[in-house]
Amino acid sequence: MTDDDRKTTVPSAARTSPRLWPRPRGSAAAAILAVEAAGLIVLLARTSHHVLLPITVDLPSRAPGLADTTPRLQLELIDVGVAAVVVLLLVAVARLVPPHRTARWTESALVSSITVFLVAQINGITDIGALVAIYGLTSAMVLFSVLQERTEVWRGHPMLPLGFGAAVGVVPWGIIAFHQIGAGIVGDPPTLIVRVLTLVMLAAAIVFGVTQWRELRGAQLEFEASRGEGIHVMVSVVAASAFAWLVVLGVVLKAL
Repeated sequence: MTDDDRKTTVPSAARTSPRLWPRPRGSAAAAILAVEAAGLIVLLARTSHHVLLPITVDLPSRAPGLADTTPRLQLELIDVGVAAVVVLLLVAVARLVPPHRTARWTESALVSSITVFLVAQINGITDIGALVAIYGLTSAMVLFSVLQERTEVWRGHPMLPLGFGAAVGVVPWGIIAFHQIGAGIVGDPPTLIVRVLTLVMLAAAIVFGVTQWRELRGAQLEFEASRGEGIHVMVSVVAASAFAWLVVLGVVLKAL
């Protein structure tokens, strides 16, 4: 048996003829998100209150095992309201990138990592080491998903890159869950809106993964994959909108 007999190529919707312009549903999604971003900008402009989330680092100045009184250093402050609007605008711009598969991975590469990074910050994670790890692991999940669509895989393991991506992508949510549970144990649990926001974004991530799995499985079985792209666009709009509105209404304005 030759290598060609032992390999199979996962068909992809990306092999369809390229479009010079975005698909209508992509343009509609971009328009909806742009209108929402404008509305949130108006809301934020009407209040002088800002919720700033710190990024910190601990730099020990003594040998291991010795008492260290080095204070925690604050590196930067992230305005979570502005960040929510940026997420909406990034998704809107990505939906205008032709062809539609390029739009998907442009959006995922930029938005997924930023969103999970912000969810972690909202849950009280401030250490730059943990935040960079969360961002990097989410980006790695996206890269595995791209690899799934772009490479030949061995027969019997057609979804191996996607499986690796899922294994890597679940780690940031485990870190966030650890901090949520730990905060509850010490008597300072996150607010209800923070828990809802976290669960909504986790559910969106799961739907994205399941949609890609079903789409690629359908391609293997020679089913039409465009339905999966439509689901992706819909979930993308809903997830970005839910994140932005929950942050602005539930975190920023509620803190007034």
